[in-house]
Amino acid sequence: MSVLRRIGAVAAAAVLGATLCAPAANADWTFYRTDPHVIACWQKVNAYGGVYQVSNGLLNGTGGYHTAQVQTYRPGAGVIADQVYTSAPGEWKLGALAHVALVPNDSFLYYLDGGQAVNIPANGIPYYMNHCKVKESPSAKVRLAISYGLAQLDSVYVGCYGGNYRHGVVPTSDKYHDGRKCGQSRVYYQPAGVKGFDCSGLVMEMYKAAGVPFTWDGSDLIRGGVPQVPKSQIQVGDLLAKSGHVAFYLGDGDGDGVASVLEATPKTYNADGTWTGVVISDATGYLNDGAYTAHRVPGAGI
Repeated sequence: MSVLRRIGAVAAAAVLGATLCAPAANADWTFYRTDPHVIACWQKVNAYGGVYQVSNGLLNGTGGYHTAQVQTYRPGAGVIADQVYTSAPGEWKLGALAHVALVPNDSFLYYLDGGQAVNIPANGIPYYMNHCKVKESPSAKVRLAISYGLAQLDSVYVGCYGGNYRHGVVPTSDKYHDGRKCGQSRVYYQPAGVKGFDCSGLVMEMYKAAGVPFTWDGSDLIRGGVPQVPKSQIQVGDLLAKSGHVAFYLGDGDGDGVASVLEATPKTYNADGTWTGVVISDATGYLNDGAYTAHRVPGAGI
């Protein structure tokens, strides 16, 4: 995999100056170290195998015209989508959305003036490209935690009685987790071979993946053991917790004034009897609800 080093997801004005003519669409883009700058960010748009929807563009701070070519490559089939666009001097030019699928192992390719600038396989997108709605943290550990968490988007919800399956363990046979035994209202179905989480299991695995010690396996343990911070000082990577639920704060990455959280919650009931669980949600309710407190994980570098 060939990926140029990226600049952190920052405001376009910081790269090209406040006079840049920018499109209305906002996002916390990944800026790749090319001249002019290649930009991209992603969203995952469906469950069970997943397709990453990749926004892309070119920030042209030079005095000349530059051409971008964006492709989706599929092993065994070759290039299945191809677009070309040109950016004028001083222009922020956006391309069409690219759709990059996990199951066939698609790759997102970006060529700048004929030279390859970015080549990312679908399973590497959460690790080498920022999510459009996520504000990038200055902490490398928080970024690793977020990359792990975003790679779990659309995983099923297994509830508080899921045992080790709350932590992403994949079962070899169908499981039925009786949430009524721990205060929830239903039994959660988890098919064989399908990964699942509950809220605290997801948060714990995110920080473990980043090498941060995390021993608080439950929302009440998080509230009682992870140091609290004022909500007015909340940062990306902090946790919002109440008795019975915890969510991971992502900030406002797309500049629409609405912050987001990553959480595992029974969001959508599916035809196969599962509940879609790992989702990005509006943080407003958690920030405004006095039952939720903000907590900063020791060792996360926030």
